[in-house]
Amino acid sequence: MFVKDNSIESAKGYFKERLTLLFSESEIKSMWKQLICKRFEWSKTDFLLVKDFKLSESDLLYVRSFVKRLQSNEPFQYILGETSFYNLTIQCDKRALIPRPETEELVSWIAETNSPAKILDICSGSGCIALALKSVFKNSLVFGLDISNDANELAKSNALKNKLDVTFELADALNSSHFFWNSVSEIDVIVSNPPYIAHYEKAEMSQNVLKYEPHLALFVEHESPIIFYERIAELAWLKLNKKGHIFFELNPLYSQQIQEIVSEIGFVNIELRKDLQGKTRMLKAQKA
Repeated sequence: MFVKDNSIESAKGYFKERLTLLFSESEIKSMWKQLICKRFEWSKTDFLLVKDFKLSESDLLYVRSFVKRLQSNEPFQYILGETSFYNLTIQCDKRALIPRPETEELVSWIAETNSPAKILDICSGSGCIALALKSVFKNSLVFGLDISNDANELAKSNALKNKLDVTFELADALNSSHFFWNSVSEIDVIVSNPPYIAHYEKAEMSQNVLKYEPHLALFVEHESPIIFYERIAELAWLKLNKKGHIFFELNPLYSQQIQEIVSEIGFVNIELRKDLQGKTRMLKAQKA
């Protein structure tokens, strides 16, 4: 046996020992807590109170498998199969990007908007933004669009899991002739966290992201790294109600360029906002 006994404390010690060189102590504690709570369907209180619990052989093998996958750089959220996002549980797998804390900050900013009747999330991925906004604006009509059928299926599963009525459609953000664009109008809020990473930035990225997360949602194939912002801003100008808002999650490297493009199209009251890491990560603008 790879642990001295089958106690939960021995398994915890094994988990920590094997991952100490890869993760911080706080990360290891958080991962262990989430792993165990999901495995045994425990609440946070259960986790704190249970001290002498014994793991089965199957449980121990599960822990060892988890460790090996983490050691191979597989993202924790994909192994666990879910993550917490804006008080929702979002299913995670390779079909879509893992929801990030920076995106929660964007949702919090949008949540300050006065009760939008219709919201559109472009490049919706796992559906985390659209679903979080529906949880805030319960009477709003919320739509999510993505070019990936796999991502759309994941988003629909997340809608069912969280019991939130959001419509997810297949559509290309770069192709305004798609039938969906002809059927939707009078939108109050358009939000997008589109692909925005240029290929030359790969050298600075974590291997777990490059190896496991979908490149379709990460990288801009076009030679212009801001092509999605240009096209989505143009569509937003046509589809938003007067005084409607557009929100973007940004690549900080291009924040000034995107601000200029949005201004040239005609948007006003343009604001840039930094994330908790101090990077210019978000933009808000209003249709005149």
